[in-house]
Amino acid sequence: MKRFVPQTMLGRTLAVLIGGILLVQILGGIIHYREWQIFSENAERSKLIERMATYVQWMNAATPLQREFLLRSRKSNSIRAWQSTKSILEKHDEWFGIEVLVRDRLSEALGGIEKKRIRVDDDPKRGKGRQRNRDRADFDDDDKDDHWKEMRRHMFKGRSQGAKCGLCLLVSVELDDGAWLNMRVPYEGFKPPRFIPFIGPLLILTLIVALVSIWMMRGANKPLSLMAKAAERLGRDVNAPPMNEGSGPREVREAARAFNEMQTRLRRFVQDRTHMLAAISHDLRTPITRMRLRAEFVEDDQQREKMLSDLSEMEAMIKVTMAFARDDVANEPVSSLDIASLVESVCEDSREMGNDVVYQGSEELFFSGRPVGLKRAISNLIENALKYAGACEVTLNVDQGKLTLSVFDAGPGMAENELEEVFRPFTRVETSRNKETGGVGLGLAVVRSVAHAHGGMASLHNRSTGGLEARLVLPLAE
Repeated sequence: MKRFVPQTMLGRTLAVLIGGILLVQILGGIIHYREWQIFSENAERSKLIERMATYVQWMNAATPLQREFLLRSRKSNSIRAWQSTKSILEKHDEWFGIEVLVRDRLSEALGGIEKKRIRVDDDPKRGKGRQRNRDRADFDDDDKDDHWKEMRRHMFKGRSQGAKCGLCLLVSVELDDGAWLNMRVPYEGFKPPRFIPFIGPLLILTLIVALVSIWMMRGANKPLSLMAKAAERLGRDVNAPPMNEGSGPREVREAARAFNEMQTRLRRFVQDRTHMLAAISHDLRTPITRMRLRAEFVEDDQQREKMLSDLSEMEAMIKVTMAFARDDVANEPVSSLDIASLVESVCEDSREMGNDVVYQGSEELFFSGRPVGLKRAISNLIENALKYAGACEVTLNVDQGKLTLSVFDAGPGMAENELEEVFRPFTRVETSRNKETGGVGLGLAVVRSVAHAHGGMASLHNRSTGGLEARLVLPLAE
């Protein structure tokens, strides 16, 4: 079920909006259709009543000759009529919905005549008794006119053979001279149309509203997409350009302003940290110089050499720490480079120094990154493997939009709980690696810093065959 739910804010907003519009349109269409159906039924019924009332009024005002002409003229129309001395329907007290409605409305249309002068029945399926009434009316002995009998037989014959009408009403109205006018009226009622007239406009209106909503929501959500990209860019480069605060709704503009303030504070924090470390480094150099001068006056050669060695190590630590704190990777501009050639050149330089380094991978692979930082990270990984294993194998692959650089060695490996700790600055795991190595524990920290500056990650993994795999994963530009 979750897979059918839109995953973006734009998709969910449009789903709620368009879904609400469709629901309102459907419910409104149902209500409108019902009202239209009632109106159409009333209009059809009123038209039928008016036609019957007009016919009755004509018969009341006509002479016998005129009545015969009127009766003959109705043979080709929907209402079939004939005259008899008695009603073809017996008076009864059992009334049903359509019968009561036709009787009352016809009585009103005829000027309020007595309702007992009007008899209405609908379909012969209602009961055998009423069918017998019609049968007797067909052969009424009181009516000696063979012409009327033949016309009635013709009428009921068409009825018995299934006249094409949904509901055929039989109506008998007593005329002013006591004769009965019998009418067979096909009443179709309301016929649902094949295509409801207002469906088309509703669908067009819904489509127009949906398109306008998509256009407006895309514009409203665009600042949020820009903010997400800016946040990702900030994770790579604290000196990235700020967001535009002049576009989008007020809430989005306020969020962009807050985001820019956060970026400014982060940049100021990094600068303050760098300045603080620079000041500490400057202040430490003076006492280190004084200690070096005093160490020269130590008469014990062995102690003097140890003191000078410690002071040199302190100076190296300060220098490396300053280089790491300046975060040169983040300040380096991004450019397009052939990272495959870069990796291969680092491996070639290491082989020229007599190291056992093997490269396998792409011969050409363009990547947008910081060349100096990447070269530094790759060199640190290779040097780290050579220090502890004496040889390494470097591979470069691309899979699912990500670039993966792996450095394999066959060294002693590391404990699982130390694979993450070694990426922390100034951390060295001498108990599990060669104890004769130098450095201050910033090599892998620099590698991870470079990886994060490119939006990637760096990790170490123990190999099943022994040794370590140092993995650097970087996303390719879209």
